[in-house]
Amino acid sequence: MTIGLVGHYLGARMGIGTFIDRLIPPLIAALNERGIDAKVITSPNALSQTPAIQSLQQRSPEKVSVLPPLDYSPLKRFAWVATQFSSYCHQSGIDQVLWLSNPMVLPWHPPSLVVLHDVNEWKAKEKYGSQIKTTLRAWMYLEASIAWAKKIITISEATTADLRRFRPQPNLRQKIRTIPNGLDSPLADLTPAEIDPPSAPFLLSVGRIDPDGKKLPEAIALTQALRTLSHDPWEIHLMGGMNKSTQQAGEAFLQEVESLPWAYYHGFTTDAELAAWYSQSTAAVFLSQNEGFGSPIAEAASFGKRVVINADNPASFGAGGDAIIPVVPGTATDQAEGAAAAVLSQLKRDQEKSASPESATKTSSKAYTYADAADAYANEISQLAQPV
Repeated sequence: MTIGLVGHYLGARMGIGTFIDRLIPPLIAALNERGIDAKVITSPNALSQTPAIQSLQQRSPEKVSVLPPLDYSPLKRFAWVATQFSSYCHQSGIDQVLWLSNPMVLPWHPPSLVVLHDVNEWKAKEKYGSQIKTTLRAWMYLEASIAWAKKIITISEATTADLRRFRPQPNLRQKIRTIPNGLDSPLADLTPAEIDPPSAPFLLSVGRIDPDGKKLPEAIALTQALRTLSHDPWEIHLMGGMNKSTQQAGEAFLQEVESLPWAYYHGFTTDAELAAWYSQSTAAVFLSQNEGFGSPIAEAASFGKRVVINADNPASFGAGGDAIIPVVPGTATDQAEGAAAAVLSQLKRDQEKSASPESATKTSSKAYTYADAADAYANEISQLAQPV
């Protein structure tokens, strides 16, 4: 049996790109162990942004197919998939399909599994610029998956709960399997680059510059409150890029914070530089309320850093294990100071604990990894391949 692993996205490698980059290598290995051949089906943009796919293409070019139509605009992309994808799979000898991102499943496609990272199209009606665009995306990616996918894999219990809340059909429950993303990060194994970190304590914010979606104004307010309550010169350092849907808001936000002498935007950095920033940070901050990935949370945790998360986002709890500091973020002074007090209290407890003799002898338990997740995915694929 041959399965096509479809991984595509537009723009920079952020949440989806990191997920694909981390999952594909151990997933292919796990499938090989089960006698299942795998081919990666990707887009030119995803290939250029995803080191794992580039490495696979160099080693085994026959295992990577690059489809330019996967970089089309959503409606044009869906039209191609609707009319051409089934015949493409037949000609390529693909018996099953696992959609790792942006699934587009139709009844005449090969048996399909889909990965749903979140259901934000249902939770934010104008997330993609207008209610019409968001509704169309929801139909293409969510409703079609529910109707025609053989299996739905969610990456967190929070996404599973959202899916069941919005679509409580009894038969849907049998389709869903939750497989969390790994908590490990290869960044922790890199040799950090040389950087010039601040001498002051600082929060590190990594991810898309999406002020509303990532609650970046709240992160700024939190930093200001930390400065006020602690009387220390806290800073915030932001790293990441923008996609088309949030570029205008992101640029406006960066212009607003440019006047703050303790807020710095670094854009995209190399992995080695990012590893250095994580290792030097006092804590990371990730306040998104509708988050499916949480890659920066897991990355910060892999460096032994605390991560300030939104207490109203259950998905973030799973992404950070016991490294999280949940807060209720806000831009009002009392909200921000309440969140800052929680952060300072936890950091003080950590400092006291690290100074105790018991901390030197404590051993940590094995973390759940992407290799563990890959085994779970391979099991689901194997079960789908078995005759009924």
